[in-house]
Formats: sequence, C-alpha cells, structure tokens
Amino acid sequence: MKSEITYFEKGGEDNTAEVIEIALARFVMGDIEAVVIASTFGKTAKLAADVFAGTNAHLIIVGEVLDGEQSPSAKVCKLLSDQGHLVIWGLPMGAMSKFCRNDAPSLIADAYKRVSEGFKVVCEIVLIATSTGYLKIGQKVLSVAGTHSGADTIIIARAGGFDTFQEFQVHEILCKPYRR
Repeated sequence: MKSEITYFEKGGEDNTAEVIEIALARFVMGDIEAVVIASTFGKTAKLAADVFAGTNAHLIIVGEVLDGEQSPSAKVCKLLSDQGHLVIWGLPMGAMSKFCRNDAPSLIADAYKRVSEGFKVVCEIVLIATSTGYLKIGQKVLSVAGTHSGADTIIIARAGGFDTFQEFQVHEILCKPYRR
C-alpha cells in the first residue's frame, strides 16, 4: 500500500480544517469501522460532525475532565448526540499511572510524545474508547487529535485497550506536525 503523510510545520489548531478534510478523504476510501476524535471544548468535534455529515460515520468524541467538570459542555454533548455521535470520557495514560501506581502507562505516553503530542493523544483515545467498550478489539479505526487545541494528527489503527494493549496497532500515519 502506498500513501503519503502530510507534515505540518507547527502543531495546533491552525491545522484543524485541513486535518478534518484529510480524515474525511481517508474515510470515504472505505474500510474504516469507526472514527474517534479528541475534543476538549467541542470545537473540533463540531467541525468534524459538520464535515462528516452525509456519510455513515458516527463519531466517537473523547473529551476530558477539567477542574472536576466533564468537557465538552453538556450543551455541546447534546448537540453532538442529537446528530448521532457519542461523547465519552476516560482516564489518560499519565493519570492512569498515578491511579494504578504503575509507571508503564506514563512511560508509554512519554514514548508516544517523542513522535508528537497529537500522536500520543490519537493512540490514547483509541485505547480509552476500546477499554470503555465503545470500540471492539481489532476494529479498524481512524483517530484524530492534536496538540493542546484543534487537530494536527491522524492515524489508522487496529483497536486495542489498556488491558489488551498488545492488540493495539498503528497501521497508517496520515498527518502530524513535523516537529513536536
């Protein structure tokens, strides 16, 4: 299989619109069973929902818990769910290390960050969605995330969870920042 990787000069939200278009183009090629998108405040998720409208994609949005509150907001979650998408939350690898008193998740997260922050997150959200039962082990997944805000990284992966980590595989990197 021959494909190209798009490299962005810088990471971050300036790349978001192009990233979502790259994601859509890869999705319409076929063979993708699920689309997972990281979105803290909902801006990336809402853009993706608009761009993917008219396809058979049902997005799984992975949010965060900030200051004890689930993010994106309840209003954004309702908007997305009314469009047929799902918003979930999970424990990131760094927090998991503290919770379970095991350095392995934090070390894996740090290794992924050597590629880029967005790469860590695209992997992490597949692991979270699989561990919480929203993806099946082995599903072919398109995963979109970014560096701090917006989107700048896409992978195609085989789903695995934290407890089935050996099943997780990255098959394609569609785009990422050139420098982390």
